[in-house]
Amino acid sequence: MASVTLLTRDGVIEMAATHALRPEHGVARVATWTKLVWWTRERPATCTIVDGATLPRRNPQHALLEFGRLYPSVPLVLVAREGMAAHALFHLGRAGLSNLMLLPLDGLALELPRAVRTALADRSTAALVTQVVSPSLPRRELTAVRLAVEAPQQGWDTDELARRVGLTRAHLSVLLRARGLPSAGHLLTWARMLHAGQWLTDPGRTAESVSRQLAYSNGAAFRRALRNYVGATPTQVIEQGGVMKVLERFVQACDLPMPPRAFGSVA
Repeated sequence: MASVTLLTRDGVIEMAATHALRPEHGVARVATWTKLVWWTRERPATCTIVDGATLPRRNPQHALLEFGRLYPSVPLVLVAREGMAAHALFHLGRAGLSNLMLLPLDGLALELPRAVRTALADRSTAALVTQVVSPSLPRRELTAVRLAVEAPQQGWDTDELARRVGLTRAHLSVLLRARGLPSAGHLLTWARMLHAGQWLTDPGRTAESVSRQLAYSNGAAFRRALRNYVGATPTQVIEQGGVMKVLERFVQACDLPMPPRAFGSVA
Protein backbone atom coordinates (compact mmCIF):
# COMPACT_ATOMS: atom_id res chain seq x y z
CA MET A 1 0.00 0.00 0.00
CA ALA A 2 1.34 3.40 -1.01
CA SER A 3 0.50 6.97 -0.12
CA VAL A 4 -0.28 8.56 -3.48
CA THR A 5 -0.61 12.29 -4.07
CA LEU A 6 -2.93 13.33 -6.89
CA LEU A 7 -2.65 16.82 -8.38
CA THR A 8 -5.82 17.68 -10.28
CA ARG A 9 -8.76 20.06 -10.31
CA ASP A 10 -10.81 17.76 -12.51
CA GLY A 11 -13.46 15.81 -10.61
CA VAL A 12 -13.63 13.15 -13.32
CA ILE A 13 -9.91 12.42 -13.05
CA GLU A 14 -10.10 12.44 -9.26
CA MET A 15 -12.95 9.93 -9.32
CA ALA A 16 -11.24 7.70 -11.88
CA ALA A 17 -7.89 7.71 -10.06
CA THR A 18 -9.45 7.13 -6.65
CA HIS A 19 -11.57 4.27 -7.96
CA ALA A 20 -8.59 2.70 -9.73
CA LEU A 21 -6.19 2.89 -6.77
CA ARG A 22 -8.29 2.34 -3.65
CA PRO A 23 -8.38 0.39 -1.42
CA GLU A 24 -4.89 -0.83 -2.35
CA HIS A 25 -3.42 2.67 -2.06
CA GLY A 26 -4.30 5.78 -0.12
CA VAL A 27 -4.96 8.82 -2.30
CA ALA A 28 -4.65 12.46 -1.23
CA ARG A 29 -5.73 15.16 -3.71
CA VAL A 30 -4.15 18.59 -3.97
CA ALA A 31 -5.30 21.34 -6.33
CA THR A 32 -2.21 23.46 -7.07
CA TRP A 33 1.40 22.90 -8.02
CA THR A 34 2.56 24.89 -4.99
CA LYS A 35 0.51 22.66 -2.71
CA LEU A 36 1.96 19.56 -4.36
CA VAL A 37 5.53 20.66 -3.66
CA TRP A 38 4.62 21.49 -0.05
CA TRP A 39 2.79 18.18 0.41
CA THR A 40 5.71 16.17 -0.91
CA ARG A 41 8.04 17.90 1.55
CA GLU A 42 5.77 17.62 4.59
CA ARG A 43 3.78 14.39 4.12
CA PRO A 44 4.89 10.75 3.66
CA ALA A 45 4.04 10.58 -0.04
CA THR A 46 5.31 7.61 -2.04
CA CYS A 47 4.13 8.41 -5.55
CA THR A 48 2.73 11.47 -7.34
CA ILE A 49 0.17 11.63 -10.13
CA VAL A 50 0.00 14.94 -12.00
CA ASP A 51 -2.86 16.00 -14.25
CA GLY A 52 -1.18 17.72 -17.20
CA ALA A 53 -3.80 20.49 -17.07
CA THR A 54 -2.53 21.60 -13.64
CA LEU A 55 1.09 22.17 -14.67
CA PRO A 56 2.28 25.78 -14.47
CA ARG A 57 1.49 27.43 -17.79
CA ARG A 58 4.84 29.14 -17.89
CA ASN A 59 7.54 26.58 -18.68
CA PRO A 60 5.76 23.40 -17.45
CA GLN A 61 8.76 21.24 -18.38
CA HIS A 62 10.94 23.29 -16.03
CA ALA A 63 8.44 22.70 -13.21
CA LEU A 64 8.60 18.93 -13.75
CA LEU A 65 12.39 18.97 -13.95
CA GLU A 66 12.63 21.00 -10.76
CA PHE A 67 10.28 18.62 -8.95
CA GLY A 68 12.39 15.69 -10.11
CA ARG A 69 15.54 17.43 -8.90
CA LEU A 70 14.06 18.18 -5.48
CA TYR A 71 12.41 14.79 -4.96
CA PRO A 72 14.20 12.13 -7.03
CA SER A 73 12.91 9.36 -4.74
CA VAL A 74 9.27 10.14 -5.63
CA PRO A 75 8.08 8.66 -8.95
CA LEU A 76 5.89 10.90 -11.12
CA VAL A 77 3.01 9.72 -13.27
CA LEU A 78 1.98 12.47 -15.70
CA VAL A 79 -1.55 12.26 -17.12
CA ALA A 80 -1.17 13.58 -20.65
CA ARG A 81 -3.82 15.96 -21.94
CA GLU A 82 -4.59 16.65 -25.58
CA GLY A 83 -1.63 18.27 -27.29
CA MET A 84 0.92 16.75 -24.92
CA ALA A 85 2.90 14.53 -27.26
CA ALA A 86 4.95 11.50 -26.26
CA HIS A 87 8.13 13.26 -27.37
CA ALA A 88 7.78 15.47 -24.25
CA LEU A 89 8.68 12.46 -22.14
CA PHE A 90 11.71 11.79 -24.33
CA HIS A 91 12.98 15.35 -23.93
CA LEU A 92 12.39 15.30 -20.17
CA GLY A 93 14.30 12.05 -19.92
CA ARG A 94 17.21 13.48 -21.88
CA ALA A 95 17.15 16.50 -19.59
CA GLY A 96 17.65 14.26 -16.57
CA LEU A 97 14.13 13.48 -15.33
CA SER A 98 14.32 9.72 -14.94
CA ASN A 99 11.45 9.22 -12.49
CA LEU A 100 8.63 10.24 -14.89
CA MET A 101 6.02 8.02 -16.54
CA LEU A 102 3.59 9.34 -19.16
CA LEU A 103 0.01 8.06 -19.11
CA PRO A 104 -2.66 9.02 -21.68
CA LEU A 105 -5.89 10.43 -20.30
CA ASP A 106 -8.06 7.96 -22.19
CA GLY A 107 -6.21 5.02 -20.59
CA LEU A 108 -6.28 6.36 -17.05
CA ALA A 109 -8.70 3.95 -15.39
CA LEU A 110 -7.11 0.88 -16.97
CA GLU A 111 -3.43 1.80 -16.92
CA LEU A 112 -3.02 3.80 -13.70
CA PRO A 113 -2.80 0.86 -11.24
CA ARG A 114 -0.11 -0.78 -13.39
CA ALA A 115 1.78 2.50 -13.74
CA VAL A 116 1.82 3.04 -9.98
CA ARG A 117 2.89 -0.56 -9.33
CA THR A 118 5.72 -0.21 -11.84
CA ALA A 119 6.85 3.09 -10.34
CA LEU A 120 6.83 1.72 -6.80
CA ALA A 121 8.61 -1.48 -7.79
CA ASP A 122 11.49 0.63 -9.10
CA ARG A 123 11.77 3.23 -6.34
CA SER A 124 9.80 2.55 -3.15
CA THR A 125 11.47 1.84 0.18
CA ALA A 126 9.19 -1.15 0.76
CA ALA A 127 10.21 -2.74 -2.54
CA LEU A 128 13.91 -2.25 -1.81
CA VAL A 129 13.71 -3.70 1.70
CA THR A 130 11.60 -6.65 0.53
CA GLN A 131 14.05 -7.44 -2.25
CA VAL A 132 17.01 -7.51 0.14
CA VAL A 133 15.50 -9.52 3.02
CA SER A 134 13.16 -11.87 1.13
CA PRO A 135 15.75 -14.66 0.60
CA SER A 136 16.18 -14.98 4.38
CA LEU A 137 12.63 -14.82 5.75
CA PRO A 138 9.57 -17.09 5.63
CA ARG A 139 6.44 -15.71 4.04
CA ARG A 140 4.65 -14.44 7.16
CA GLU A 141 7.73 -12.73 8.62
CA LEU A 142 8.47 -11.17 5.22
CA THR A 143 4.89 -9.88 5.06
CA ALA A 144 5.30 -8.38 8.53
CA VAL A 145 8.47 -6.56 7.49
CA ARG A 146 6.89 -5.26 4.27
CA LEU A 147 3.78 -4.02 6.09
CA ALA A 148 5.94 -2.43 8.79
CA VAL A 149 7.80 -0.44 6.14
CA GLU A 150 4.46 0.77 4.79
CA ALA A 151 3.18 1.68 8.28
CA PRO A 152 4.76 5.17 8.59
CA GLN A 153 2.95 6.27 5.44
CA GLN A 154 -0.39 4.93 6.67
CA GLY A 155 -0.17 5.94 10.34
CA TRP A 156 -0.41 2.36 11.64
CA ASP A 157 0.60 1.55 15.21
CA THR A 158 1.79 -1.86 16.46
CA ASP A 159 -1.76 -3.13 17.06
CA GLU A 160 -2.80 -2.26 13.50
CA LEU A 161 0.36 -3.82 12.09
CA ALA A 162 -0.31 -7.03 14.01
CA ARG A 163 -3.94 -7.07 12.86
CA ARG A 164 -2.87 -6.83 9.23
CA VAL A 165 -0.44 -9.69 9.70
CA GLY A 166 -3.25 -11.69 11.33
CA LEU A 167 -1.84 -11.87 14.87
CA THR A 168 -2.00 -10.08 18.19
CA ARG A 169 0.81 -7.66 18.97
CA ALA A 170 2.32 -10.04 21.52
CA HIS A 171 2.22 -13.00 19.14
CA LEU A 172 3.68 -10.91 16.33
CA SER A 173 6.63 -9.91 18.49
CA VAL A 174 7.24 -13.56 19.42
CA LEU A 175 7.13 -14.53 15.76
CA LEU A 176 9.57 -11.79 14.79
CA ARG A 177 12.05 -12.45 17.59
CA ALA A 178 12.13 -16.15 16.75
CA ARG A 179 13.70 -15.12 13.42
CA GLY A 180 16.10 -12.62 14.96
CA LEU A 181 13.95 -9.66 13.95
CA PRO A 182 13.09 -6.76 16.26
CA SER A 183 9.83 -6.73 18.21
CA ALA A 184 6.84 -5.09 16.53
CA GLY A 185 7.47 -1.73 18.17
CA HIS A 186 11.17 -1.67 17.28
CA LEU A 187 10.38 -2.88 13.76
CA LEU A 188 8.13 0.15 13.25
CA THR A 189 10.95 2.42 14.38
CA TRP A 190 13.31 0.72 11.94
CA ALA A 191 10.71 1.33 9.24
CA ARG A 192 10.80 5.05 10.01
CA MET A 193 14.59 4.99 9.85
CA LEU A 194 14.50 3.27 6.45
CA HIS A 195 12.18 5.93 5.06
CA ALA A 196 14.43 8.57 6.58
CA GLY A 197 17.38 7.10 4.70
CA GLN A 198 15.40 7.34 1.46
CA TRP A 199 14.03 10.86 2.01
CA LEU A 200 17.09 12.56 3.49
CA THR A 201 18.91 12.26 0.18
CA ASP A 202 16.22 14.32 -1.61
CA PRO A 203 17.48 17.93 -2.00
CA GLY A 204 13.95 19.24 -1.37
CA ARG A 205 13.83 17.79 2.15
CA THR A 206 15.63 18.61 5.38
CA ALA A 207 16.12 16.66 8.59
CA GLU A 208 13.36 18.80 10.12
CA SER A 209 10.88 18.10 7.31
CA VAL A 210 11.69 14.37 7.40
CA SER A 211 11.10 14.35 11.15
CA ARG A 212 7.64 15.83 10.55
CA GLN A 213 6.90 13.33 7.80
CA LEU A 214 7.74 10.52 10.21
CA ALA A 215 5.56 12.03 12.97
CA TYR A 216 8.36 12.83 15.41
CA SER A 217 7.58 15.54 17.94
CA ASN A 218 10.64 17.53 16.86
CA GLY A 219 13.93 17.28 14.99
CA ALA A 220 15.87 16.43 18.13
CA ALA A 221 13.74 13.33 18.78
CA PHE A 222 14.25 12.21 15.17
CA ARG A 223 18.02 12.71 15.32
CA ARG A 224 18.17 10.81 18.59
CA ALA A 225 16.30 7.84 17.10
CA LEU A 226 18.55 7.89 14.03
CA ARG A 227 21.65 7.92 16.20
CA ASN A 228 20.36 5.11 18.45
CA TYR A 229 19.31 2.80 15.61
CA VAL A 230 21.65 3.67 12.76
CA GLY A 231 24.56 5.20 14.65
CA ALA A 232 24.69 8.23 12.40
CA THR A 233 23.53 11.81 12.03
CA PRO A 234 21.30 12.85 9.11
CA THR A 235 24.33 14.29 7.31
CA GLN A 236 26.29 11.07 7.80
CA VAL A 237 23.38 9.00 6.49
CA ILE A 238 23.34 11.10 3.32
CA GLU A 239 27.11 10.93 2.90
CA GLN A 240 27.28 7.16 3.49
CA GLY A 241 24.60 5.96 1.09
CA GLY A 242 21.17 7.06 2.26
CA VAL A 243 18.67 4.23 2.52
CA MET A 244 21.33 1.60 1.76
CA LYS A 245 23.28 2.77 4.79
CA VAL A 246 20.20 2.31 6.99
CA LEU A 247 19.31 -1.00 5.37
CA GLU A 248 22.82 -2.28 6.02
CA ARG A 249 22.44 -1.45 9.71
CA PHE A 250 19.01 -3.10 9.82
CA VAL A 251 20.34 -6.31 8.28
CA GLN A 252 23.24 -6.33 10.74
CA ALA A 253 20.89 -5.81 13.69
CA CYS A 254 18.78 -8.77 12.54
CA ASP A 255 21.83 -10.91 11.76
CA LEU A 256 20.42 -11.76 8.33
CA PRO A 257 22.75 -13.34 5.75
CA MET A 258 22.61 -10.80 2.95
CA PRO A 259 24.69 -11.04 -0.25
CA PRO A 260 27.56 -8.52 -0.09
CA ARG A 261 26.71 -7.08 -3.51
CA ALA A 262 23.46 -5.67 -2.06
CA PHE A 263 25.57 -3.11 -0.20
CA GLY A 264 28.19 -2.47 -2.81
CA SER A 265 27.33 1.23 -2.95
CA VAL A 266 27.52 1.85 0.79
CA ALA A 267 30.60 3.74 1.91
